[in-house]
Amino acid sequence: MKVFFHGITVLPLLILWSFICRMATGEEEEVFDFPKTLEEFKFYFNKEGQLRNVETDEPFNFVVDPDNHKYNQKRYEALGNIITDHVYKLLEDHKLRRVKIPVDPKPEEPTSFFYMSEDALEKDKLLILIHGNGVVRAGQWARRLIINDCLDSGTQLPFIEWAIKEGYGVIVANTNYNKANDKKDGQEIRYSETPEDHMECVWKNFIHKSKASAIGIVAHSYGGVVTLELAKNHIDEFWRRVFAVALTDSVHSFHHQNGDESVIHFYTERAKNWASSLDELDTPIETYSDYCPTVAAGTDKHEYTSYSSRFSIFKFLSEKYREMTEPGGEKAESSEKESSVKKEAEETAMSQDISASQIDVEMNSQNPDESQKEEL
Repeated sequence: MKVFFHGITVLPLLILWSFICRMATGEEEEVFDFPKTLEEFKFYFNKEGQLRNVETDEPFNFVVDPDNHKYNQKRYEALGNIITDHVYKLLEDHKLRRVKIPVDPKPEEPTSFFYMSEDALEKDKLLILIHGNGVVRAGQWARRLIINDCLDSGTQLPFIEWAIKEGYGVIVANTNYNKANDKKDGQEIRYSETPEDHMECVWKNFIHKSKASAIGIVAHSYGGVVTLELAKNHIDEFWRRVFAVALTDSVHSFHHQNGDESVIHFYTERAKNWASSLDELDTPIETYSDYCPTVAAGTDKHEYTSYSSRFSIFKFLSEKYREMTEPGGEKAESSEKESSVKKEAEETAMSQDISASQIDVEMNSQNPDESQKEEL
Protein backbone atom coordinates (compact mmCIF):
# COMPACT_ATOMS: atom_id res chain seq x y z
CA MET A 1 0.00 0.00 0.00
CA LYS A 2 1.32 3.41 -0.95
CA VAL A 3 0.92 6.38 1.41
CA PHE A 4 1.02 9.91 0.03
CA PHE A 5 2.05 13.06 1.90
CA HIS A 6 1.84 16.34 0.01
CA GLY A 7 2.08 14.45 -3.29
CA ILE A 8 5.10 12.41 -2.23
CA THR A 9 5.03 8.61 -2.13
CA VAL A 10 6.06 7.71 1.41
CA LEU A 11 6.64 3.96 0.88
CA PRO A 12 10.12 4.36 -0.65
CA LEU A 13 11.05 6.65 2.27
CA LEU A 14 9.88 4.02 4.74
CA ILE A 15 11.98 1.39 3.00
CA LEU A 16 14.98 3.72 3.12
CA TRP A 17 14.37 4.45 6.80
CA SER A 18 14.17 0.71 7.54
CA PHE A 19 17.51 0.23 5.78
CA ILE A 20 19.11 3.07 7.75
CA CYS A 21 17.81 1.64 11.04
CA ARG A 22 19.14 -1.79 10.17
CA MET A 23 22.55 -0.36 9.41
CA ALA A 24 22.53 1.72 12.62
CA THR A 25 21.74 -1.32 14.79
CA GLY A 26 24.32 -3.43 13.03
CA GLU A 27 21.73 -5.81 11.68
CA GLU A 28 23.03 -7.38 8.47
CA GLU A 29 21.18 -9.07 5.64
CA GLU A 30 21.02 -12.82 6.08
CA VAL A 31 23.58 -14.67 3.99
CA PHE A 32 22.89 -18.23 2.81
CA ASP A 33 25.51 -20.80 1.89
CA PHE A 34 24.35 -22.84 -1.11
CA PRO A 35 26.04 -25.67 -3.03
CA LYS A 36 28.39 -24.70 -5.85
CA THR A 37 27.74 -27.58 -8.27
CA LEU A 38 24.76 -29.52 -9.62
CA GLU A 39 26.04 -32.63 -7.86
CA GLU A 40 26.22 -30.84 -4.51
CA PHE A 41 22.71 -29.50 -5.15
CA LYS A 42 21.71 -33.14 -5.75
CA PHE A 43 20.35 -32.44 -9.23
CA TYR A 44 21.19 -33.87 -12.64
CA PHE A 45 19.90 -33.65 -16.23
CA ASN A 46 18.37 -36.88 -17.51
CA LYS A 47 18.49 -38.18 -21.10
CA GLU A 48 15.58 -35.92 -22.04
CA GLY A 49 17.48 -32.88 -20.76
CA GLN A 50 15.15 -32.47 -17.78
CA LEU A 51 16.48 -31.31 -14.40
CA ARG A 52 15.77 -33.97 -11.79
CA ASN A 53 16.58 -34.64 -8.13
CA VAL A 54 19.23 -37.36 -7.77
CA GLU A 55 17.47 -39.04 -4.84
CA THR A 56 13.79 -38.74 -5.78
CA ASP A 57 13.94 -38.13 -9.55
CA GLU A 58 11.43 -35.33 -8.95
CA PRO A 59 11.60 -32.02 -10.87
CA PHE A 60 12.85 -28.84 -9.25
CA ASN A 61 10.62 -27.49 -6.49
CA PHE A 62 10.95 -23.79 -5.76
CA VAL A 63 9.33 -23.93 -2.33
CA VAL A 64 11.54 -25.90 0.06
CA ASP A 65 10.82 -23.67 3.05
CA PRO A 66 7.20 -22.41 3.01
CA ASP A 67 7.96 -19.89 5.75
CA ASN A 68 11.04 -18.36 4.15
CA HIS A 69 10.43 -16.98 0.66
CA LYS A 70 13.77 -15.17 0.73
CA TYR A 71 15.61 -18.46 1.24
CA ASN A 72 13.67 -20.09 -1.61
CA GLN A 73 14.48 -17.18 -3.91
CA LYS A 74 18.18 -17.14 -3.08
CA ARG A 75 18.35 -20.90 -3.55
CA TYR A 76 16.72 -20.55 -6.99
CA GLU A 77 19.25 -17.87 -7.97
CA ALA A 78 22.18 -19.98 -6.74
CA LEU A 79 20.97 -22.89 -8.85
CA GLY A 80 20.54 -20.51 -11.77
CA ASN A 81 24.21 -19.52 -11.58
CA ILE A 82 25.19 -23.18 -11.70
CA ILE A 83 22.92 -23.65 -14.72
CA THR A 84 24.78 -20.82 -16.47
CA ASP A 85 28.11 -22.60 -16.02
CA HIS A 86 26.54 -25.89 -17.12
CA VAL A 87 25.31 -24.32 -20.37
CA TYR A 88 28.75 -22.80 -20.99
CA LYS A 89 30.16 -26.34 -20.76
CA LEU A 90 27.51 -27.63 -23.17
CA LEU A 91 28.57 -24.97 -25.69
CA GLU A 92 32.16 -26.13 -25.35
CA ASP A 93 31.02 -29.75 -25.78
CA HIS A 94 29.56 -28.59 -29.12
CA LYS A 95 33.05 -27.41 -30.14
CA LEU A 96 32.39 -23.72 -29.53
CA ARG A 97 35.21 -21.80 -27.92
CA ARG A 98 35.18 -18.90 -25.50
CA VAL A 99 36.52 -15.64 -26.96
CA LYS A 100 37.43 -12.76 -24.66
CA ILE A 101 36.62 -9.11 -25.31
CA PRO A 102 37.84 -6.42 -25.49
CA VAL A 103 40.49 -7.74 -27.85
CA ASP A 104 43.18 -5.50 -26.29
CA PRO A 105 42.71 -5.87 -22.51
CA LYS A 106 45.10 -4.02 -20.25
CA PRO A 107 46.77 -5.85 -17.35
CA GLU A 108 44.20 -6.62 -14.63
CA GLU A 109 41.39 -5.18 -16.78
CA PRO A 110 38.12 -7.15 -16.55
CA THR A 111 36.93 -8.88 -19.70
CA SER A 112 33.70 -10.28 -21.09
CA PHE A 113 33.41 -13.11 -23.61
CA PHE A 114 31.23 -14.79 -26.20
CA TYR A 115 31.33 -18.14 -27.97
CA MET A 116 31.98 -19.10 -31.56
CA SER A 117 32.69 -22.25 -33.53
CA GLU A 118 36.33 -22.89 -34.36
CA ASP A 119 35.97 -22.05 -38.05
CA ALA A 120 33.29 -19.38 -37.72
CA LEU A 121 35.37 -16.59 -39.25
CA GLU A 122 36.36 -18.75 -42.22
CA LYS A 123 32.89 -19.96 -43.18
CA ASP A 124 30.99 -18.46 -46.10
CA LYS A 125 27.80 -18.36 -44.05
CA LEU A 126 27.42 -17.39 -40.41
CA LEU A 127 24.61 -17.64 -37.86
CA ILE A 128 24.51 -15.25 -34.89
CA LEU A 129 22.40 -15.99 -31.81
CA ILE A 130 21.41 -13.17 -29.43
CA HIS A 131 19.50 -13.83 -26.20
CA GLY A 132 17.26 -11.42 -24.27
CA ASN A 133 18.01 -9.22 -21.27
CA GLY A 134 18.32 -10.13 -17.58
CA VAL A 135 19.93 -13.20 -16.00
CA VAL A 136 20.31 -15.25 -19.20
CA ARG A 137 23.81 -15.69 -20.55
CA ALA A 138 25.40 -17.17 -23.68
CA GLY A 139 23.56 -20.24 -24.93
CA GLN A 140 20.32 -19.55 -23.04
CA TRP A 141 16.90 -18.38 -24.18
CA ALA A 142 15.20 -18.73 -20.78
CA ARG A 143 16.64 -19.96 -17.50
CA ARG A 144 13.33 -20.99 -16.02
CA LEU A 145 12.63 -23.26 -18.99
CA ILE A 146 15.97 -24.98 -18.43
CA ILE A 147 15.08 -25.51 -14.78
CA ASN A 148 11.37 -26.34 -15.14
CA ASP A 149 11.11 -27.89 -18.62
CA CYS A 150 14.25 -29.03 -20.43
CA LEU A 151 17.54 -27.99 -22.00
CA ASP A 152 16.17 -28.02 -25.55
CA SER A 153 13.42 -25.48 -24.85
CA GLY A 154 15.50 -23.20 -22.64
CA THR A 155 18.84 -23.19 -24.46
CA GLN A 156 20.04 -22.31 -27.95
CA LEU A 157 21.40 -25.83 -28.54
CA PRO A 158 18.74 -26.83 -31.14
CA PHE A 159 19.67 -23.75 -33.18
CA ILE A 160 23.40 -24.41 -32.83
CA GLU A 161 23.02 -28.05 -33.85
CA TRP A 162 20.90 -27.13 -36.88
CA ALA A 163 23.37 -24.42 -37.95
CA ILE A 164 26.40 -26.71 -37.70
CA LYS A 165 24.57 -29.42 -39.64
CA GLU A 166 23.74 -26.87 -42.37
CA GLY A 167 27.35 -25.74 -42.66
CA TYR A 168 27.17 -22.43 -40.79
CA GLY A 169 29.81 -20.91 -38.60
CA VAL A 170 28.18 -19.98 -35.29
CA ILE A 171 28.56 -17.00 -32.97
CA VAL A 172 26.74 -17.01 -29.62
CA ALA A 173 26.53 -13.57 -28.02
CA ASN A 174 26.81 -13.00 -24.27
CA THR A 175 25.34 -9.52 -24.15
CA ASN A 176 24.43 -9.48 -20.44
CA TYR A 177 27.96 -10.13 -19.22
CA ASN A 178 28.73 -6.46 -18.59
CA LYS A 179 30.66 -6.32 -15.30
CA ALA A 180 33.80 -7.89 -13.87
CA ASN A 181 33.33 -11.56 -12.93
CA ASP A 182 29.65 -11.17 -13.87
CA LYS A 183 28.91 -9.51 -10.50
CA LYS A 184 26.28 -6.79 -10.07
CA ASP A 185 28.75 -4.59 -8.18
CA GLY A 186 31.67 -5.41 -10.47
CA GLN A 187 33.63 -2.94 -12.56
CA GLU A 188 32.10 -2.19 -15.96
CA ILE A 189 33.77 -3.98 -18.84
CA ARG A 190 35.11 -1.81 -21.64
CA TYR A 191 33.08 -2.15 -24.85
CA SER A 192 30.56 -4.35 -23.02
CA GLU A 193 28.98 -1.75 -20.75
CA THR A 194 25.56 -2.58 -22.23
CA PRO A 195 24.13 -5.39 -24.37
CA GLU A 196 24.28 -3.06 -27.37
CA ASP A 197 27.94 -2.20 -26.68
CA HIS A 198 28.84 -5.89 -26.33
CA MET A 199 27.28 -6.79 -29.67
CA GLU A 200 28.85 -3.80 -31.39
CA CYS A 201 32.26 -4.94 -30.16
CA VAL A 202 31.69 -8.48 -31.43
CA TRP A 203 30.50 -7.16 -34.80
CA LYS A 204 33.37 -4.74 -35.39
CA ASN A 205 36.17 -7.03 -34.22
CA PHE A 206 34.94 -10.39 -35.49
CA ILE A 207 31.84 -10.51 -37.68
CA HIS A 208 32.89 -7.55 -39.84
CA LYS A 209 36.29 -9.18 -40.41
CA SER A 210 34.89 -12.64 -41.11
CA LYS A 211 34.80 -14.17 -44.60
CA ALA A 212 31.05 -14.75 -44.44
CA SER A 213 29.14 -13.31 -47.38
CA ALA A 214 25.83 -14.51 -45.92
CA ILE A 215 24.93 -13.78 -42.29
CA GLY A 216 21.78 -14.84 -40.50
CA ILE A 217 20.66 -13.53 -37.10
CA VAL A 218 18.27 -15.10 -34.58
CA ALA A 219 17.40 -12.86 -31.63
CA HIS A 220 14.94 -13.20 -28.76
CA SER A 221 13.11 -10.43 -26.92
CA TYR A 222 15.59 -7.62 -26.01
CA GLY A 223 17.96 -9.24 -28.47
CA GLY A 224 15.71 -7.63 -31.06
CA VAL A 225 16.59 -4.21 -29.66
CA VAL A 226 20.28 -5.10 -29.87
CA THR A 227 19.84 -6.31 -33.46
CA LEU A 228 18.04 -3.14 -34.53
CA GLU A 229 20.89 -1.04 -33.10
CA LEU A 230 23.35 -3.12 -35.12
CA ALA A 231 21.27 -2.63 -38.26
CA LYS A 232 21.17 1.13 -37.70
CA ASN A 233 24.94 1.31 -37.21
CA HIS A 234 25.82 -0.96 -40.14
CA ILE A 235 22.87 -0.78 -42.51
CA ASP A 236 24.97 -0.78 -45.69
CA GLU A 237 26.78 -3.90 -44.53
CA PHE A 238 23.48 -5.46 -43.48
CA TRP A 239 22.15 -5.02 -47.01
CA ARG A 240 25.29 -6.63 -48.45
CA ARG A 241 25.77 -9.50 -46.04
CA VAL A 242 22.78 -10.17 -43.74
CA PHE A 243 20.29 -12.35 -45.60
CA ALA A 244 17.80 -12.82 -42.74
CA VAL A 245 16.85 -11.65 -39.25
CA ALA A 246 14.58 -14.03 -37.31
CA LEU A 247 13.14 -12.52 -34.14
CA THR A 248 11.15 -14.18 -31.36
CA ASP A 249 8.83 -11.95 -29.35
CA SER A 250 11.15 -9.04 -30.00
CA VAL A 251 10.66 -5.79 -28.03
CA HIS A 252 12.41 -3.56 -30.58
CA SER A 253 10.87 -0.22 -31.57
CA PHE A 254 11.55 1.62 -34.82
CA HIS A 255 10.07 4.75 -33.28
CA HIS A 256 12.06 4.83 -30.04
CA GLN A 257 15.23 3.55 -31.69
CA ASN A 258 14.93 6.01 -34.58
CA GLY A 259 15.10 3.51 -37.40
CA ASP A 260 15.42 5.35 -40.71
CA GLU A 261 13.86 4.48 -44.07
CA SER A 262 16.69 2.18 -45.16
CA VAL A 263 16.54 0.21 -41.91
CA ILE A 264 12.75 -0.08 -42.13
CA HIS A 265 13.00 -1.27 -45.73
CA PHE A 266 15.57 -3.88 -44.73
CA TYR A 267 13.28 -5.26 -42.02
CA THR A 268 10.27 -5.43 -44.33
CA GLU A 269 12.33 -7.41 -46.85
CA ARG A 270 14.51 -9.70 -44.74
CA ALA A 271 13.15 -9.92 -41.20
CA LYS A 272 10.29 -11.69 -39.45
CA ASN A 273 9.12 -11.69 -35.84
CA TRP A 274 7.51 -14.75 -34.25
CA ALA A 275 5.36 -13.21 -31.52
CA SER A 276 3.62 -14.84 -28.56
CA SER A 277 0.01 -15.41 -29.51
CA LEU A 278 -2.93 -17.77 -29.03
CA ASP A 279 -3.04 -18.19 -32.82
CA GLU A 280 -1.58 -21.21 -34.59
CA LEU A 281 2.10 -21.19 -35.57
CA ASP A 282 2.91 -18.87 -38.51
CA THR A 283 -0.51 -17.18 -38.53
CA PRO A 284 0.08 -13.60 -39.78
CA ILE A 285 -0.39 -10.96 -37.09
CA GLU A 286 -1.36 -7.42 -38.02
CA THR A 287 0.76 -4.82 -36.26
CA TYR A 288 0.23 -1.08 -36.27
CA SER A 289 3.46 0.12 -34.68
CA ASP A 290 6.00 -2.20 -36.28
CA TYR A 291 7.25 -2.49 -39.85
CA CYS A 292 8.64 -5.98 -39.31
CA PRO A 293 6.43 -8.79 -40.68
CA THR A 294 5.00 -10.61 -37.67
CA VAL A 295 3.52 -14.09 -37.26
CA ALA A 296 2.36 -16.24 -34.35
CA ALA A 297 5.01 -18.26 -32.56
CA GLY A 298 2.60 -21.06 -31.76
CA THR A 299 2.56 -20.25 -28.04
CA ASP A 300 1.38 -17.41 -25.82
CA LYS A 301 4.35 -17.92 -23.48
CA HIS A 302 7.01 -15.27 -24.10
CA GLU A 303 9.97 -17.39 -23.01
CA TYR A 304 8.82 -20.38 -25.10
CA THR A 305 8.60 -18.54 -28.45
CA SER A 306 12.10 -19.42 -29.70
CA TYR A 307 11.62 -23.14 -29.15
CA SER A 308 8.04 -23.36 -30.41
CA SER A 309 8.88 -21.56 -33.66
CA ARG A 310 12.29 -23.14 -34.31
CA PHE A 311 11.29 -25.24 -37.34
CA SER A 312 9.58 -22.26 -38.97
CA ILE A 313 12.72 -20.20 -38.30
CA PHE A 314 14.95 -22.86 -39.87
CA LYS A 315 12.73 -22.87 -42.95
CA PHE A 316 12.73 -19.05 -43.10
CA LEU A 317 16.53 -18.91 -42.87
CA SER A 318 16.91 -21.52 -45.61
CA GLU A 319 14.53 -19.68 -47.93
CA LYS A 320 16.15 -16.30 -47.33
CA TYR A 321 19.61 -17.74 -47.83
CA ARG A 322 18.54 -19.21 -51.15
CA GLU A 323 17.02 -15.89 -52.22
CA MET A 324 20.32 -14.15 -51.57
CA THR A 325 22.63 -16.73 -53.10
CA GLU A 326 20.72 -18.41 -55.92
CA PRO A 327 19.22 -16.82 -59.05
CA GLY A 328 15.45 -17.08 -58.78
CA GLY A 329 15.94 -18.61 -55.34
CA GLU A 330 12.76 -17.09 -53.97
CA LYS A 331 10.79 -19.15 -56.50
CA ALA A 332 12.73 -22.37 -56.10
CA GLU A 333 11.01 -25.39 -54.68
CA SER A 334 11.76 -26.50 -51.11
CA SER A 335 14.72 -28.82 -50.78
CA GLU A 336 14.46 -32.28 -49.30
CA LYS A 337 16.03 -30.99 -46.11
CA GLU A 338 13.35 -28.34 -45.72
CA SER A 339 10.66 -30.93 -46.40
CA SER A 340 12.21 -33.04 -43.69
CA VAL A 341 12.20 -30.06 -41.33
CA LYS A 342 8.54 -29.40 -42.10
CA LYS A 343 7.64 -33.03 -41.52
CA GLU A 344 9.51 -33.05 -38.22
CA ALA A 345 7.74 -29.85 -37.18
CA GLU A 346 4.35 -31.42 -37.88
CA GLU A 347 5.27 -34.59 -36.00
CA THR A 348 6.38 -32.63 -32.94
CA ALA A 349 3.56 -30.07 -32.90
CA MET A 350 1.40 -32.16 -30.59
CA SER A 351 4.27 -32.89 -28.20
CA GLN A 352 5.09 -29.18 -28.09
CA ASP A 353 1.52 -28.37 -27.11
CA ILE A 354 1.72 -30.90 -24.29
CA SER A 355 5.08 -29.56 -23.16
CA ALA A 356 3.77 -26.00 -23.14
CA SER A 357 0.81 -26.97 -20.99
CA GLN A 358 3.10 -28.79 -18.59
CA ILE A 359 5.26 -25.69 -18.32
CA ASP A 360 2.14 -23.67 -17.55
CA VAL A 361 1.29 -25.88 -14.59
CA GLU A 362 4.85 -25.90 -13.29
CA MET A 363 5.26 -22.14 -13.64
CA ASN A 364 2.01 -21.49 -11.79
CA SER A 365 3.10 -23.71 -8.92
CA GLN A 366 6.53 -22.09 -8.72
CA ASN A 367 6.87 -18.38 -8.59
CA PRO A 368 10.48 -17.30 -8.15
CA ASP A 369 10.76 -13.52 -8.28
CA GLU A 370 13.71 -13.76 -10.64
CA SER A 371 11.67 -15.71 -13.20
CA GLN A 372 9.45 -12.68 -13.68
CA LYS A 373 12.38 -10.44 -14.54
CA GLU A 374 14.93 -12.90 -15.85
CA GLU A 375 14.78 -11.75 -19.44
CA LEU A 376 13.06 -9.32 -21.74
